[in-house]
Amino acid sequence: MADSTQAEQRSPDVDNPVSSFEVGIMTVRGSWVGICIKFSMYDKATKITHWSPHAYSLLVEALNQYCQHLGANAFMFRAKADPSLVASLPARHPYHTLLTETPLLTEAEIGTAGFASGIDRATFAVRGPTFELRPEFGDGRTESIYMHEYTALSLLAYLQEYTEAAKKLTGPAAGNA
Repeated sequence: MADSTQAEQRSPDVDNPVSSFEVGIMTVRGSWVGICIKFSMYDKATKITHWSPHAYSLLVEALNQYCQHLGANAFMFRAKADPSLVASLPARHPYHTLLTETPLLTEAEIGTAGFASGIDRATFAVRGPTFELRPEFGDGRTESIYMHEYTALSLLAYLQEYTEAAKKLTGPAAGNA
């Protein structure tokens, strides 16, 4: 497996990976009906995605499988065990960009799910230390969104905590978006 301490994992097929993200919950009448994820990309552009409960479940399952695939070799776990690993990381490594490049997600963006940003189906692939999301948007378009392992595992942990909190506040997923 490639060394994950390099600057953002760049390769010919991964030219604009996610540098950070923000998550919002979509609700209808007090019940959550999906998750909005705004990705900040390496080139500083952003992407808004609205995940249905079905697609969201697939995303969390795929991220869990990716975490198991990486195992103890994941940079996140190695950095926790040996903090000196982060001392020489460049400023644009996901370890840093997750905090320094977090996009601002507005309520209007969370509430504007539509065909162009709505996702009901997605596939996922592992490309070395990179996790590839391949969502199919409501308008039929597919797109690849690449994440460094540190970003993918951070997203998994965030989504797990976020949905647990959302369930306590709004109840189980139900309804239509």
